[in-house]
Amino acid sequence: MACIQLKENCEFNAESTYRHVNTHLPNYARPRFIRIKSAIELTATFKYRKVQLVEEGFNPAVIKDRLYFLDDKENLYVQMTQDIYNSVKKHDFKL
Repeated sequence: MACIQLKENCEFNAESTYRHVNTHLPNYARPRFIRIKSAIELTATFKYRKVQLVEEGFNPAVIKDRLYFLDDKENLYVQMTQDIYNSVKKHDFKL
């Protein structure tokens, strides 16, 4: 999973992000999930806070941020839904 913060007045483009990731990263390094946060929290020593992100995982019922899933069949990142989450948990989608 990659957690990103968009620049002000920018929107997430699922198609161009997929093309960029597909072109520049090998298959094993492509983020299967992209989480869009309004602000990324830092520790007192300016490191990213990851513990809460790890605990929340990729369950859309828990996460309030926008979350996208890499759909290789559609060749783009699609918004994560509860149905996709259930399919991943049942191993219907191969990660």
